[in-house]
Amino acid sequence: MNNIHEYRTTLHHVKAGMQVIYHGEMMKIIRLKEKKLTNKGLIYQFDTDGESGILTGNGGNKITVLEKIDDLHKSKSWYV
Repeated sequence: MNNIHEYRTTLHHVKAGMQVIYHGEMMKIIRLKEKKLTNKGLIYQFDTDGESGILTGNGGNKITVLEKIDDLHKSKSWYV
């Protein structure tokens, strides 16, 4: 039996392949496009498969990550 577990983390911890929910939109992270330092902190820009195609935000912004948990093998995967 497979379960989906949601948890909140910051954009600092997001990696390619993760399934995330950001501002009510579910999307899959394809790759980190750009990371730049500004006077407001680190700004991350990801390519996604969502409607907008891009996710941009401050590194400290909270984001919901969906994680699939395989009960049989007790392993976790972001690839939902």
